[in-house]
Amino acid sequence: MSSDEKNIHNLWPLSIGDFYNYEHPLIKDELLDFFKSYENKLPEGNSQLKDEDHVGNHNLYQSNYDLHNEGNEALKKLFHFIAESVLSVSKIVNQKSIEKLSEEKKKYKVNVNESWFIKYKEGGIVYPHHHDGFSWSCVYYVQVGQGASKKNGSTYFIRPYNATSKNDFGSKYLREDTQIFTAKEGRLLVWPSFLYHGSQPYSGNKERIIISANLTIDLRD
Repeated sequence: MSSDEKNIHNLWPLSIGDFYNYEHPLIKDELLDFFKSYENKLPEGNSQLKDEDHVGNHNLYQSNYDLHNEGNEALKKLFHFIAESVLSVSKIVNQKSIEKLSEEKKKYKVNVNESWFIKYKEGGIVYPHHHDGFSWSCVYYVQVGQGASKKNGSTYFIRPYNATSKNDFGSKYLREDTQIFTAKEGRLLVWPSFLYHGSQPYSGNKERIIISANLTIDLRD
C-alpha cells in the first residue's frame, strides 16, 4: 500500500477553548458592584425563572439575555476579551476554510447574540442543555468561592458520540462520558453551542457568579 492510500482524515474536530483573563483582578469588583445593582433593579430576574414548567435551572438568580448591551466599562472590556478568545478558537477549527480565503477577505465580525450572568445560591445547579442557533457558547467565572472543586460548582461537558460499545482498546477514546472543568476566577471556557453541558451543584461560603454568552462570527469586507 502506498503512502497516499494510508490517510487519516480528522473530520469535525471538537474543540474547547480554555483561557485566562489576566485583567480579571482589575475588573472583578466593578463587575460584582454591577451585578448587585442589576439585581436590585430587577429582583425577580429573568422571566424564565418564573416559568413553573422550566426545569433547566435550580436555586439561582439569572439576568436577562442582553448583558452585552449594558454600558458598564468592565463588561465592555470583558466582552472584548471573550470575542477575541472565541475568534481564536474559530480560526483554529476553520483553518482549512480560512486558507482558501484571500487576505482581504480575512476580516471577521464577532457577534455576541445573547449574554447573561448567573448567581448560584446554596445548592444552585444548571441541568444538562445545549444552545440552538449559535456557533459558540462560553462561560466566564467571575467569583467561585473557596470551596470550588470538580464536585462543587464545576462545569461539565457530555460526550456527543452515541457509541454502543466502548470497553475495548480500539474505542478507548470514547470511554469518558463527561469532561469536567473546575471553576477558577478569570477562567473562560469556549465550546461549540451544540455540545451538551451543565454545572455541578454549588455549595460554598460565597455566591458563585458566572457570565455566559452565545456567539456567531461573520466574514466582512
